[in-house]
Amino acid sequence: MKTCIIVPCYNEAERLPVTAFQEYLRDNPGIHICFVDDGSQDNTKAVLQQLEAAMPTQVTALILPQNQGKAGAVRAGMLHKAPELYDCLGYLDADLATPLDAIQDLEAVLAAQPGLDLVMGSRIKFLGTDIQRDTFRHYTGRVIATFISNILRLPVYDSQCGAKLFRRRVVTALFQEAFLSPWLFDVELLARLIQMHGRQHLLRGHVAEMPLRQWIEQHDSRVKMSYFFRLWYEMYRIHQKYRT
Repeated sequence: MKTCIIVPCYNEAERLPVTAFQEYLRDNPGIHICFVDDGSQDNTKAVLQQLEAAMPTQVTALILPQNQGKAGAVRAGMLHKAPELYDCLGYLDADLATPLDAIQDLEAVLAAQPGLDLVMGSRIKFLGTDIQRDTFRHYTGRVIATFISNILRLPVYDSQCGAKLFRRRVVTALFQEAFLSPWLFDVELLARLIQMHGRQHLLRGHVAEMPLRQWIEQHDSRVKMSYFFRLWYEMYRIHQKYRT
């Protein structure tokens, strides 16, 4: 399976785990990573271009002139790489809260279920997993997930986990239009899949959640706490646009 992963980057020059990415790519020649510099104000552009120069067959550095937010950066990367002959395209966060080894786990789910369009990582804490989350963010996330499930009328546990893998066949249609929200675009993607397949109950055969074996929250998250007050309005806008 040939896979491309989009990694959105904003002011990551000092914290991007370059060595971890390089070592992973050397061990996994079937993986390509497209780093998207989202209008960074530090030295991120140079770091990514150096990484591309060192591994040109497995790394793309896509430089955006202006900051577009995570949704815009992921969308730009997806549309940039969708015309190429990958089997799957997905995205991970630059801080590697989700470890790179999870890519193979996501690929395995798609390989085992040909009807799936999307497999989503899910941060479910149980025996045998290493899920480390800030307590406030965890419980806030559970409240948000309940609202999202009600909006979509789907039993989604963790729509906001930053680890997702799509079949190439659906990428252009899902990412063609700009997103309403810079951070809740994952919800919009699910809503677009519902529209694509016409009937909501059919989506359950096209999307799966996969419990991650490890996820470690990085405390310098780029989502500010104040955003939790604004996201309710964004969820309302999403509901109004995509309600069926």
